[in-house]
Amino acid sequence: MEIRKEAVRRFVARHRAELPAEVVDQAFQAGLDRGTAAWKESRHFGPEAIIEHLLAELRLEAPAEAREELRALLEDPDPESTLEPVEGVAEAVAGLSARGLRLGIVCDSGMMVGRVLRGRLQRSGLGSYFEPSALAFSDEVGVTKPRPEIFLKALDALAVRPADAAHIGDLHFTDMAGAKALGMRAVRFKGFNDDDSEGPEGDAVIDSYRDLPAALGLA
Repeated sequence: MEIRKEAVRRFVARHRAELPAEVVDQAFQAGLDRGTAAWKESRHFGPEAIIEHLLAELRLEAPAEAREELRALLEDPDPESTLEPVEGVAEAVAGLSARGLRLGIVCDSGMMVGRVLRGRLQRSGLGSYFEPSALAFSDEVGVTKPRPEIFLKALDALAVRPADAAHIGDLHFTDMAGAKALGMRAVRFKGFNDDDSEGPEGDAVIDSYRDLPAALGLA
């Protein structure tokens, strides 16, 4: 996040150099807070919305090309980096694919939008295991989990009924709630983030991806 903050400071300095860094940081944080509030209401509030909020907060005018430059920096401040999968994910995904299961992704993308995430997924070596049309990112669908639309985007692309699908995620109020409302099997992975938010529990809870086949009834 510090890389993004620095990009915002440089952007503002080019157009209103007299603003102190702490004022700029506060305005940027206010935009991030608006994004979090929107996410909790199942609305996507991405980089463009954050930039517009920042400009309004600071009473700042900036040309379209400068806004586009800042948007690109917020979306992908480190273009050469790759995803670092949680331990066991690569083996689990490869194993599910080898069994003939078709895989998709349902993701609340935040500032790192679907276009960027697709690139990182490919560079990680995991992209080939997922159906390209079944990658459902909130900035592209327009809503976040637990709204059914984002799950159905992936399910429809996979041509599978919710009752015949499973969703693996970490959050009660988005992942588990959204999947279970549609009748999907819900598996909560707590090995990276043991979520304590309110919401339904998964049909299975695992702390290692080694346990995923058993949680899916495939062991």
